[in-house]
Amino acid sequence: MKIKSVLVITILFIHSILFAQQKKAAPQKGKTSIAQSPAQVLKGTIFFDATDFDFAKVDEDQGRKQTYFSFKNIGKGDLHIESVETGCGCTTADWDKSKIYKQGESGKIAVSFNPQNLEGKFSRTITVKTDGDPQQTFLSITGDVFGPTKQKTQEFPHAYGSLRFSMDVFSMKHVLADRHDSIMIQIYNSSNKKVQLKGLRTPTYFRGKLFATFIEPKGYEVIKFVLLPEVARTYGPIEDQVVLLTDDSELPNKTIFLKADIVENFATLPSEQKKNPAKIVFKEIVKDLGEVYYGEIVDFDFEVTNKGKSDLILRRAYGTCGCTVGKVSTEPIKKGKKGTVSVRFDAKNLVGDQVKTITVISNDPVNTYTTLTLKAKLVEPGMKK
Repeated sequence: MKIKSVLVITILFIHSILFAQQKKAAPQKGKTSIAQSPAQVLKGTIFFDATDFDFAKVDEDQGRKQTYFSFKNIGKGDLHIESVETGCGCTTADWDKSKIYKQGESGKIAVSFNPQNLEGKFSRTITVKTDGDPQQTFLSITGDVFGPTKQKTQEFPHAYGSLRFSMDVFSMKHVLADRHDSIMIQIYNSSNKKVQLKGLRTPTYFRGKLFATFIEPKGYEVIKFVLLPEVARTYGPIEDQVVLLTDDSELPNKTIFLKADIVENFATLPSEQKKNPAKIVFKEIVKDLGEVYYGEIVDFDFEVTNKGKSDLILRRAYGTCGCTVGKVSTEPIKKGKKGTVSVRFDAKNLVGDQVKTITVISNDPVNTYTTLTLKAKLVEPGMKK
């Protein structure tokens, strides 16, 4: 009896499923039912091995570059590439426009890039449209085009209007105090118009010379600067600005900086002085000022002794910042005698623990440069030191 009941229930369940399927498949009133064929249901699927390519550095003079994007139809239906859009005239694409790719078949799209007049980094997108899945795929190519203009930009990276310089600060390094030294600076006109070179403004200890009145478009010219140490009348590092005057509409006056390090020529010393030179000895080379109020100015001295046999001359003392100023004795220090290096420390605009240095230049051939150090801890006014 139980077996019959189960059988009846099973038959009724199967009947209800068949009835529901027939009802769902039945055409609606006023509409015609069209059976779908397998060819209409199954689609191809395009799959690329890679969707981007980097050309890296591209030489403009070598012309068009080409790469290939390989793909495969991994879908169950046929696949046709309907179009490949590159978006600009510099990029073109080529593929078999008539081929139908069956399941498992492979192909490739050739993409080429023309770098002419396109110096600099580039990125281009290629859109592949198919009748399968996905309908759109995006490919990309990137790179960096090098040509005459970009090479000049790298060679002369500092632009002042139409003119470009290899540096904005030019260094003459070590210049003997009893000699003249010079530096040649090349400039490049990156514009398509002629630029007139009208003159130079320099400090008195630099002498400048122009070799031309005009610099042609995409042309070069040279400026010569001569350092006159006897006019500078100092030792150690110096830095000053020079100005090139032009008729450039973008920036008529071009300001650059010249640096030099004026050093003593010990080779010219008399033989007796070479045998028995001056010798600089400081009593201390580190001075701890302890606590200093914000904004306070502190003056102090470093004591120096000449333990050599020739006169000791203190040429110069200079600090690492404007807050620390050094001043040396002007008179030669005789054998066994003492002198001072006076230092002024200005705590304005400074906070916290400070460590500053002062460089002293002398005519001691062994210790021409001596570094002195001062320390201070800044505290608020009114606090007990």
